[in-house]
Amino acid sequence: MARLSPAELFVRLDRPGPHGSAAEVRTLAAAARRFLAHPRPPVLLGCVGTLAAVRAGRGPWRARDTRVAVAAALAQPFVEWGVHRLLLHARPASRLGAIGYQLAGYGHEQHHRDPTDLDTMFLRPREVITGTAVAALPALLGPPWAATGALCAGVGVLAYDWTHFLIHTRVPPRTAYYRRLWRGHRLHHYRNERYWLGVTSPLGDLALRTNPPRDAVELSPTARGLDSAANP
Repeated sequence: MARLSPAELFVRLDRPGPHGSAAEVRTLAAAARRFLAHPRPPVLLGCVGTLAAVRAGRGPWRARDTRVAVAAALAQPFVEWGVHRLLLHARPASRLGAIGYQLAGYGHEQHHRDPTDLDTMFLRPREVITGTAVAALPALLGPPWAATGALCAGVGVLAYDWTHFLIHTRVPPRTAYYRRLWRGHRLHHYRNERYWLGVTSPLGDLALRTNPPRDAVELSPTARGLDSAANP
């Protein structure tokens, strides 16, 4: 059997759409089924499972692992904010911006043009597998706490992908915390994409002052082209 190149593997794992719309999903159970049926999230789940297996093979959980996990949880909102602002919303106005736009900015721009389209919703296999391979090196060769850090990073990415998808469905918010996330991300899409950059936590927006009152920010050109009824 011929060996697949990385590019061929990524294409085979990332089956072409159309995969439908998140707006078709109205219950949490239906969201879980749609999440697992799409070709991209199972790749991420497999990669996180691989990192969990690596960590399990590095020995027992110790106090230092707990400190690493707490640090990762505290860093998540700010890492998420930085990636969203600097990479996903990169524009090709400079050499560095052009690299970011090619890597992730273009795809995220398509997501903003149709926020419920499942063809542009999730992280791609090439990003997930490459990131996992990079994280696996220190996890395997470094101290056990490095494997803990790699696993925490994978869990954080999985939390981001699931939460981001769920926000774009029609599953109604049932808790105050999730309603806050839901409203913030809806404002990011349907009010102005320069603000409300957090997805799993509002902490980054609060600390970095990108969480203004809704009416203090004018509609962006991107948001004007979307259905205003979706704007919370």
